Amino acid sequence: MDVESVRQRDGWTIQLIAGNREQTVLSLIDQYPSLSDILYTRTQRQGQDWFVGFYGEFSSREAAGKAVDRLPQSLRNQSPWVRQSRNF
Repeated sequence: MDVESVRQRDGWTIQLIAGNREQTVLSLIDQYPSLSDILYTRTQRQGQDWFVGFYGEFSSREAAGKAVDRLPQSLRNQSPWVRQSRNF
């Protein structure tokens, strides 16, 4: 998904992972096939490609926070970040 499409979404999402290797995000997606709402985008950070994996589209910060509580424990252990979609 292109980053501008993410920024145009209303509401909140859960950032699961971010880094400079696309394969890292793809591996996370493969590891959690039951979470079909995991998407990723490529953006720039300090002039470098930056890949961000995120989950869901929620109407409020609270709704996204409740969704974090339903994620597999292994993902919760990685400190997912609830953030507004427009701030990608």
